[in-house]
Amino acid sequence: MYLGVDYYPEHWERERWDVDARLMEDAGVELVRLAEFAWSRLEPEDENYDFSWLDEVISILGGHNIKVILCTPTAAPPAWLINKHPDILPVTRNGQRMSFGARRHYCITNRNYYYYSERIIRKMAEHYKDNPQVIGWQVDNEFGGPKCYCEGCRKEFQLWLKRKYGTLENLNKSWGNAFWSHDYTAWEQIPLPVVYYHNPSFDLDFRRFFSDMTVRYSNMQIRLLKGLNSGKFVTHNFMGLFSELDYYDLSREYDFVSWDNYPRDSSNRYRAALAHDVMRGLKKKNFWIMEEQCSYITREDITRTFPPGEMRLWTYHCYAHGAEAVVYFRWRACNFGIEQFHSGILQHDGTDNSISYRELKQIGKEMGKIGPEIENAKIVSPVAIIYDYENIWVNLAYQEKPMYDYPGEILRFYRSIKRLGINVDMIKSSDDFSNYKVVIAPLLYVMTDELAKNIKDYVSGGGIFIAGFRCAIKDESSNMLKEVLPGKLRDLFGISIYAWDNIRDMAVEIKDRDGKIYRGDTFADLITPEGAEVLAQYNSGWYTPYAAVTVNRYGKGKAYYTGCGLSQEFYDSLMKQLLSEYSIKDIVFPEEVEVNIREKDGRRFVFITNFSDKSVSIKIKRDMRDLITDKYINGETELSPFGIMILEG
Repeated sequence: MYLGVDYYPEHWERERWDVDARLMEDAGVELVRLAEFAWSRLEPEDENYDFSWLDEVISILGGHNIKVILCTPTAAPPAWLINKHPDILPVTRNGQRMSFGARRHYCITNRNYYYYSERIIRKMAEHYKDNPQVIGWQVDNEFGGPKCYCEGCRKEFQLWLKRKYGTLENLNKSWGNAFWSHDYTAWEQIPLPVVYYHNPSFDLDFRRFFSDMTVRYSNMQIRLLKGLNSGKFVTHNFMGLFSELDYYDLSREYDFVSWDNYPRDSSNRYRAALAHDVMRGLKKKNFWIMEEQCSYITREDITRTFPPGEMRLWTYHCYAHGAEAVVYFRWRACNFGIEQFHSGILQHDGTDNSISYRELKQIGKEMGKIGPEIENAKIVSPVAIIYDYENIWVNLAYQEKPMYDYPGEILRFYRSIKRLGINVDMIKSSDDFSNYKVVIAPLLYVMTDELAKNIKDYVSGGGIFIAGFRCAIKDESSNMLKEVLPGKLRDLFGISIYAWDNIRDMAVEIKDRDGKIYRGDTFADLITPEGAEVLAQYNSGWYTPYAAVTVNRYGKGKAYYTGCGLSQEFYDSLMKQLLSEYSIKDIVFPEEVEVNIREKDGRRFVFITNFSDKSVSIKIKRDMRDLITDKYINGETELSPFGIMILEG
């Protein structure tokens, strides 16, 4: 396992480099990421390369036993390149070409940019292919935009559509272009979606196109690096819950997923936990953190400074969810540029007196001892949640705003499962469900024959499937289905839905079979049972005759339908009922604490993290060894503010 930092030596004087390397080594840093935005220093003029400064930095780091990840610098094309080929700059939706002065200022389909990207990557890869200090590569930085609306992208989009649909007749039918007289009679007539209120089918295909073009550019870099640098890994720094790209597709060619974790503060703990599990789910394997927040950050605003202990808490939270490396952004706060109010392990003064540096030394000492024990330990879960980018895009592709909060609907279930101390997997809708006791699908709008069969086979074989509202309402083109809802799954759920209401911020009353009252919100599928058992009923106004939550036996399994958003207590109760056999029994912990489990060679490591700035009490019901203190614990014990335990036994 690695502990590392993101380092920008080009920002500092040469005489500082050895000082930094010594401080890194003293803190237990074993890995440094370099050259992420350094193109202008690596190639200051067209075909004039200067790797000497980078060679020197790598040599200095090597003298302090620190390995290196190099980045392809393509996220920041230099001014000379833009001046020579201004067509590289993307065109915004309003038709204005971006100017030089930010980052990610390139069109993802531009052929000139492909040429210069390949050239700098090839030069770097050939130069460092035999350098043992360089153990791997990061491709570009945080793929995801901006979307380009230039004429070149329009032509690429038309070609993409032609390959997908074959004929205009197929496209017109799939998009429903009879509406508003949108039929096309030539491929060249198809625009880019620059006007608002575009056809949702058109919008969905443009999102698919942009994702595919990003994957194509990414794969070009991966194949080039692997061809020239066999034996060195290739990864990319993904962005957690970012949704403009299909991360399953983007991650396919990488050796493993890395991602950039900026949780901001403990109020976002469940969202950060969910993001970790989404990243782990992309390749069904452990991941790296390539940028980990170490204190205050800035973009739209400057966030609060981490109090002592919080950086360490977030670090172990990463390891608890499957991280094999944590690399902090950044080593030292920069004195200039747009991120000058973005904290580093060292502050602007460069001394070793910062809170973050003291904590890094503590973490480095601890991980030097326990890292070999937990390295490559897996996460095993009895429950999975479907996380699907096409459904996210369908959710976004209606009148330019999200219909509902996709991660928010997942978090209703996710919180309840984590409160039981149970691991959660995030999966694709096309994955094999058979390894899970329960599979949950909030906002599963799009339903195909293949997916319907996958779900029915799973439930028929004994699985438990839980759907949220608006399930199975659309086809692959984002068109509403003609069937009685929930369409292809009507027999599975044993229900029909003939009426619904978009209740948004209203509150409606839901009453379960025991008379307990819950708050219903967001949306109301008004369910007519047709064989299903009613678990909860609407108890407000004209909704009253309808069911809100049902369960139906199907083969050896059960299918639940939750027709609206509900109070968190409802999800807590349902998850406890369905998953109690998997909940952690040996440890009693309060709401402020999160519990995660990793397993290795028959050993079980229980990560306990306190997200409160106050001490909390937990109860351990049998002897368990804390790997950090190497002491056995049994009974009531205090967990300090932002405290951590890793228990085995």
